[in-house]
Amino acid sequence: MLHLVLTLLLALVLQTSLGAVIPHNTLNKSCYLSKYRFPVFHETNAVLRMREKFKATKPLADRKCTGNIFHRNWDMAKLSVPDRVMLVKAELNLTTTVLELPAAPSFAKTRQQPLAFLTQVQNDLQCWMDTEAPSHEPSEKLSRWLNNLQTARETTHSCLEASAIRHIFEVLNDLRCVAFEEQCN
Repeated sequence: MLHLVLTLLLALVLQTSLGAVIPHNTLNKSCYLSKYRFPVFHETNAVLRMREKFKATKPLADRKCTGNIFHRNWDMAKLSVPDRVMLVKAELNLTTTVLELPAAPSFAKTRQQPLAFLTQVQNDLQCWMDTEAPSHEPSEKLSRWLNNLQTARETTHSCLEASAIRHIFEVLNDLRCVAFEEQCN
């Protein structure tokens, strides 16, 4: 019993002393992107299950879609780190917008975990931009691509949905590049 009381007392002293050394808002605002170098298995597995369920229930052959909204003919690694963050933020914004649209109940349930994960990533990317590059303006190359992505939003709902979900692992690969910052190649 004495051991338990001493342990709790030690924990309280440590919490109090660390709280005085580390500001509380620092503890709450963890927007380190390095955690996305190797995303947690159950998160990527949930994304895979969602994509496979989508492909099984909504065959691409039933759609009259042309092109890939996420296609780029340039290497993301050649962009500055803030440009890469802006790029992935835009890709995720489109992807989460598509995932938030009404869907069949079975697919709605399957997309809940991936949507929560992708929304957390978006929040972390925004936090990173706010703290690391608050006044960053996108390069000309990125600006053109962002405009193309915005124009692609006018595509039919079914084609937008198909492109966003089918290419979600490309977006996650782009996220890994962002997480590696200067080491992305």
